[in-house]
Amino acid sequence: MRIRQITAAGAAATALMLGAALPAFAADTQPTARPAAAEAPALKAKPKQKVHVWEDAKYKGKDKYFTKNAPHLGGWNDTISSAKNLGKRTVSFYITAKYQGAHIALAEGQSEAHFGNRGVGDIVSSIKFS
Repeated sequence: MRIRQITAAGAAATALMLGAALPAFAADTQPTARPAAAEAPALKAKPKQKVHVWEDAKYKGKDKYFTKNAPHLGGWNDTISSAKNLGKRTVSFYITAKYQGAHIALAEGQSEAHFGNRGVGDIVSSIKFS
C-alpha cells in the first residue's frame, strides 16, 4: 500500500512539473466530457452536386450556382462560357434543352475556362448531374 502511495505521489509531482494534471491510476480517472457538437470545429462537407457558371470565359462576368438538374436554363440559356464543378458528382452541359445533343462533362473538381474551346461556348441549354 505504501509503495502505491509513493508511486502516485511521484507521478503527480512529475505531471505538475510538466504542466499537466494527470491521474496516477486508471481506476482513479473520471470520464472526460466531450465537447458539444456546437463547440467542435465544423468540417465543411463538399456538396454532392454544385456547379459555378459564368457568362464570360475565364470565370468572369455574371455568375450563378446550380445545385440540381436544370432541363431548361431560362435566363441562362445560351450564355454559359465557363464553369467550375464544386461538387462530388459529374456535371454535363448539353447544347439543347432536356439533356439532348452534344455535351461536355466536368468530373469532380474539374473546371473549364472557355467552353468555346470545346465547341459549346454560349450554346449550353441544360445541365445534368450524374
